Amino acid sequence: MELKLWSPFFSLEKDMQSLMDRFLGDQKTEKFDWRPTTDMYRENGTLVIKAELPGLDPSKDIEIAVEDDLLTIRGQKSAEQEVTEKDRFMKERLFGTFERRIPLPDGVKADDIAAAYDKGVLTVKVPVPTKEAPVAKRIPVSIS
Repeated sequence: MELKLWSPFFSLEKDMQSLMDRFLGDQKTEKFDWRPTTDMYRENGTLVIKAELPGLDPSKDIEIAVEDDLLTIRGQKSAEQEVTEKDRFMKERLFGTFERRIPLPDGVKADDIAAAYDKGVLTVKVPVPTKEAPVAKRIPVSIS
């Protein structure tokens, strides 16, 4: 007996993927295979960026660069082993190259940016310079 997986949403999933491919272009032909999920928030004057990158070696697989006020996180996630059996049921884990580009606020110094990798999560902290509020200056009026 052959096992066949069935989903009541298979047709809907197929139609949605077709719509996305037509709208955004076929994702299989893009330069990068996947994009890691990323959170960004501000905390105590620091922009914090967290990217899920499980199973990567940060010293070999991840590159972080700053150029033209853009923070770029790029790298590659390699498959451990390619499964070649004919009875594969599902493949959801993504492998390949990735890149995320994040615009930085004005005045950020690349030397102040710090990155750490812990339990599959890359955390990048970008100190954001504070802008001084403009000070109102009273201009005296001279009488002639």
